[in-house]
Amino acid sequence: MHLSRHAKSPPPRVPGSVVSPLCTPTRLRLLESALIAAGGTVLWLLMRAIEDDRFSALLVGVALAAALYVGLRLLRFPMLSPPLLYLCVFALFHLGLALPWALGVYDGPLPGWFRSHRLTPALGLVELAILFYLAGLVWARRRAAPPPAAPVYTNRFLFGCGVAIYLAGAVMFFLGVERVGGTRFWDAGYAEIYRLAAQFDPRLFGTSFLIVPIGLYLAAASFSRRWTALVAALTLAWVGGIFFLGFRGFALIPGLVVLALMRHRRCRPPAWMSVALLLVVLAAIPLARAVRDQRIGERSLEGVWNSVRLLDGIVEMGGSLRPLVHTLEYLDQQSWRWGKTYWQSLGTVWPNLAGQWEGARYLALDDLPPNHWLTLQADPDLYHQAGGLGFSAVAEPYMNFGVTGVLVYFWVLGALLARAAELRSTRPAPLAAWAMVLGPLLWTTRNSFEVFFRPALWGLAIVLGARLGWGVVASFYACSDSQ
Repeated sequence: MHLSRHAKSPPPRVPGSVVSPLCTPTRLRLLESALIAAGGTVLWLLMRAIEDDRFSALLVGVALAAALYVGLRLLRFPMLSPPLLYLCVFALFHLGLALPWALGVYDGPLPGWFRSHRLTPALGLVELAILFYLAGLVWARRRAAPPPAAPVYTNRFLFGCGVAIYLAGAVMFFLGVERVGGTRFWDAGYAEIYRLAAQFDPRLFGTSFLIVPIGLYLAAASFSRRWTALVAALTLAWVGGIFFLGFRGFALIPGLVVLALMRHRRCRPPAWMSVALLLVVLAAIPLARAVRDQRIGERSLEGVWNSVRLLDGIVEMGGSLRPLVHTLEYLDQQSWRWGKTYWQSLGTVWPNLAGQWEGARYLALDDLPPNHWLTLQADPDLYHQAGGLGFSAVAEPYMNFGVTGVLVYFWVLGALLARAAELRSTRPAPLAAWAMVLGPLLWTTRNSFEVFFRPALWGLAIVLGARLGWGVVASFYACSDSQ
């Protein structure tokens, strides 16, 4: 399969020869993309014909391995580039349980939904998503060799803005804790925190989870070498703190984005440190799951550490297949949303600035955001306790447009992320803008677009404001120097 993207100019013509219009690079990429999409469709039909869950999970594993091989070796994407970072996070959340089970390397207890439902329909859609995503990557990737290394730019003004925004978010977090119960918060477990947030005014507390990562991304995109330790400390303080409280997804996604920013700015930790960090995260995920429902002041690893295996971390993340399984089940009797969930997500961008918190208003089942729509039907008790099951990057386009929506969404997403990997700049403002979109996009792998538009658009607005502020400051100093 022709996947190289070397020179953009056509090959030299031999006198008297005829160059076929089918051999242009764009048409070859389109042909390769179509072949991958056709292969994905054939695998999907095969899975539906055989209807064996273990066989289906193994086929999805083969599709994932092929996508990673093509992305790493043929398209030459770095592992922490946007396309491969999204693919890995997506695979962990959708296959972290099914694939180890199919390979026979996980012999622990299986959740009830996993044992009582047919998994092949959901796994088939995951396979289609992976290979159509790869088809989009192949079509959009225009060169195999990485671009020449650009100089690493810094900006003290943007760095200062990032640190200030981070600190403002941290203040909002602690003020928000006072509003959602104060001392009761510090005596609560993870589930009780959600009940407190539903009972009291959670706006400051919830907004801090938006503001802190924005400040973190802006600082990580613009720091100079001497501030590396400070950026690492700020990242560890936020990620470690909220991870301890039980908010694992809110911790892991910003941590991954900061790592990607540092790699792009050629501030890379040694290989041994990366491996050690990965092992710590895999061990911490099941540990956090085991202790997060204990009261914060009473949490202890005694009696828990010896029962935790590294594979448990991957299996724990693989539960996002459940929302897809239930979505397929419920939509047998319900109609498509035809884009409604995306339009509803845009309505969450503007913050609630009412003087008095009024709580959530009643919404009919069809008007609920996908996460709440799913939780109310799959686990009503959890829903009424203000909890949620999350959602799935595959389930939302399926919920709106069926299988066609899944194919189009992932092909377009692959194409956009491939272009983003080529077009991103090493200058702080464009790099920060790239991070503001990537972070919420990674979060949509196990949620709906309800979690995307607000942080992405506010993050981009803050980057634009900081860049304009820097322009004003630079102009002022330029005028002062000229006088």
